[in-house]
Amino acid sequence: MQTIRHLVLILLEIRSLIESKLFILLTVLGNGVIGISGLIFYYLEFGKNPMVKDLLDAIWWSFSTATTTGYGNIVPVTVAGKILSIFLMLMGLAIFSMFTALFAEAILSSKKGFNKL
Repeated sequence: MQTIRHLVLILLEIRSLIESKLFILLTVLGNGVIGISGLIFYYLEFGKNPMVKDLLDAIWWSFSTATTTGYGNIVPVTVAGKILSIFLMLMGLAIFSMFTALFAEAILSSKKGFNKL
């Protein structure tokens, strides 16, 4: 029974987190950085990089770079593309670290609430 209560508290904390202004701001900021970086990458690499055939390839590169999975199927060939990649990797690490911290805080807050019961 206590496990179910704790799970409910965690879900309530996560729900309030997802509805928070900070979470929404990070989501919009993160997706905006990924989208804009994909567009910039397309304009920098299209015609010079045989791996970038269309805008979807550039968006794919942007998501895989920001999430630091970097599949390696699309690699920048221009100096500007490489600099953009470094920027996007750093931004991705920062943004996803903040998401991780927010979720950890929500889970720890639910544990504090559970201990008070």
